[in-house]
Amino acid sequence: MCLSFYTFSRHCAMLCNVLMGLFNVNSLVVVVEDSTSSCCITVKVFPQMTTESLKQQMFLEYGFHPRVQRWIIGQCLCTDKRSLASYGVHQDGDTAFLYLLSARHARLTHQVLQQDQESALLHSPPLSFQTPQLPVSSTNGLLSRDRGAISTLPSRLHMINSYRSSSSGESERQKVSEIRDFINLEIPPLKDGLSPSTSSTQGWSCPSCTYINKPTRPGCEICSTNRPESYIVPGGYQPDAPELRRIQQEKESIRQYQQAREKERRENFARLVMMDGQDLVPNPDPVDCRICYMDLPSGQGVLLRECLHCFCRDCLRSVIMLSEEPEVSCPYRDDAYSCDGVLQEREIKALVSAEEYERWLQRGLSMAESRCEGSYHCATPDCLGWCVSHVSFLHAIHEGMNCKQYQDDLAVRAINDSAARRTTHLLMTLVQSGEAMYCPQCGIIVQKRDGCDWLRCTVCHIEICWVTRGPRWGPKGPGDTSGGCRCNVNNQKCHPKCQNCH
Repeated sequence: MCLSFYTFSRHCAMLCNVLMGLFNVNSLVVVVEDSTSSCCITVKVFPQMTTESLKQQMFLEYGFHPRVQRWIIGQCLCTDKRSLASYGVHQDGDTAFLYLLSARHARLTHQVLQQDQESALLHSPPLSFQTPQLPVSSTNGLLSRDRGAISTLPSRLHMINSYRSSSSGESERQKVSEIRDFINLEIPPLKDGLSPSTSSTQGWSCPSCTYINKPTRPGCEICSTNRPESYIVPGGYQPDAPELRRIQQEKESIRQYQQAREKERRENFARLVMMDGQDLVPNPDPVDCRICYMDLPSGQGVLLRECLHCFCRDCLRSVIMLSEEPEVSCPYRDDAYSCDGVLQEREIKALVSAEEYERWLQRGLSMAESRCEGSYHCATPDCLGWCVSHVSFLHAIHEGMNCKQYQDDLAVRAINDSAARRTTHLLMTLVQSGEAMYCPQCGIIVQKRDGCDWLRCTVCHIEICWVTRGPRWGPKGPGDTSGGCRCNVNNQKCHPKCQNCH
């Protein structure tokens, strides 16, 4: 008798702990998915209930057989004997995922499903816990008066009572009454609380995973899908504490991002100002010189400011000294592209010596003098000076005749002048044989001695394509491919025999 009372006391203490946990009813957000569709529901659960009890509850409320249910809580595949609390279910709003297998995959037949449904409806407890039931007499009406009362006697005590019931039914009913009077515990009806939630939940449904997110959340908490643009946060909505904390964290993150971005901008501006004070910009990364194909470590090459092409110093110095133009073009060339960028004056000055820089300046002045129509060079021997006069020195030396008439008269007089006749015959022979040509702009005879197919008229300074016998560029000058020979346009040569006219 003492042993029975000691056992009874222990079970009563355990019963109290269990029932205290049962009063903590939580709303579990369940994302239900199968192979073709998904939805989101809310289920009332107790943290102490097992996964097996949760499966049975879903079977009773929604008709999902336990065999087809696969639960995932806290990134763990749930087992039947573990409680929901062990997977982290402690408060309202906790999320669980239920994946439904096909009946064929779960080896579930329609007959078995029907039998299990009938058995569950007949023998299921009022709540979703799989707990042993106290034997109830039809005469005392102990449990018939309230379906919300739950019997959670331990299995050992239940077995003892069952054993004693075979000897004395009256003694069993007396024991049951004594136990209920001793612990005086009864759970209020929770039938309505355990029914599927039909109230509308504030928030927006994710179009991808159907998860119900808080109204102010910009993206789905599960799959990070953006909130629908058509959704508007309700006017009177009051965020809860976790949501306010998330909003504050987002504001703090945005503030830190803006500070970091502003700091980066200031650093970039300071770096650009420092680089602008340098005559030459070094290469930040290792590259190959496209002229000599030498490896250039970081800082050993020169990055051109205008086009950002990189070459070694020696190659750029050679390009400057061999250039016939006052503007030194970028030497970058390939099969599909020819760079039209030019070197800046301070880059040229930093690459060559002082004497070479003076010669480059003088070459530019000489070129400007030759291209200026009103230029006048000083007649003093070895003097490099020249000026520009607005007085026209062009006057007719053939009064009473225009240029055409004068040239015709000169051709007539050349018949009796053997020297003029020989010169004219030589020039005509060169033109007819293809060794010379008429300038397409001014009409003088020009000749290519050797080298590539590019040449320039010494009078009008137009660029000429030798192989096509026409101008290299269009009417807008260098780079205009609307006219001229159109070499390398659409990766096509201007002539099958073209030898680099550009």
